[in-house]
Amino acid sequence: LKLGSKRACVVLSIAASSRMVAASHRRPWPLRRSVVAATLSWQCVPVAPALSSSSTDGPEDGGPCHASVASGSSCSVVPESATELWARRCNIKRFSLALDGNLPLSAEPYIVEIPHSRNEEMAHRLARKPLLEAMGNATCTPSQVGSKRKGFTEMRLGQYIEDWMDRKLSRNPDENRYVFGEFGDQWAPLRSIYERPPCRVCTGERAAVTIGLGGLHSGAPWHFHNAAFVEVLHGAKHFALLPPEDPAMEDIKPAIANLSQLHWHREERPALERAGRLEHLQECVIRRGELLYFPDQWPHGAVNMAPYTAFVSTFVQSDGRGSLDE
Repeated sequence: LKLGSKRACVVLSIAASSRMVAASHRRPWPLRRSVVAATLSWQCVPVAPALSSSSTDGPEDGGPCHASVASGSSCSVVPESATELWARRCNIKRFSLALDGNLPLSAEPYIVEIPHSRNEEMAHRLARKPLLEAMGNATCTPSQVGSKRKGFTEMRLGQYIEDWMDRKLSRNPDENRYVFGEFGDQWAPLRSIYERPPCRVCTGERAAVTIGLGGLHSGAPWHFHNAAFVEVLHGAKHFALLPPEDPAMEDIKPAIANLSQLHWHREERPALERAGRLEHLQECVIRRGELLYFPDQWPHGAVNMAPYTAFVSTFVQSDGRGSLDE
């Protein structure tokens, strides 16, 4: 993503159907299955009005650089990831949100720094105690979290938060449970107060908002789906991403079939790095005040880096119009 007078190349996905929102409230990747057909084209468009440049590199020790919108820039290592060296690296482009600027659906991932006040009400409601008090008896649908999600189970949200979220992560992803993609009617009032990212296709039925909750080191192994924005409101979340068709995925697919994302980082990643197979890997830990965007069909894996991580994902589908900075 290049700013100023330069141009950014973005991939546009033209869907044959605009009915992209979930056919089932239990499905984590609702948009992908309901798009009937799509074509991809590359187009270069100016994106200068949308974003203003900020820090893009971490400090010399490899830790992420977190810039405060209110008080200027500062770099620090995320405390939750201090014992996981792979989580200290941040090489995803980082920008500040320009006033009244729309965010582009670019061809590369990026992180936008946003004011904490932007979703203050949502953050309050997703805090552990208020959420238990207001929705402890609501139904949630945690699932087994492998490279393909399966094994959906209905339970009380209170049971998931007080029991499953505190469990130690298993190496076998089939033994873990994860709440992500709640579309039930009981969750609708909570989803409705979320202020969506300022992008042209983030409104109405062109986007699907989902809520996720995870304990320490829970997450989703390598997978892919539609483009999305992810905002962490409590805790921290590490994302690792690769471009579509990256050769490294041929090594990752068999390894991740029966392995959690955390254990992939610990056990499989080092050998791939030594062999130079992860040269295109982009990664970072995102926290409150940061909004991550990643493009359509980019394989990625996520690890929650705090005992209580609450986040909101907005899945989007480009409508194929040329200008992304209206």
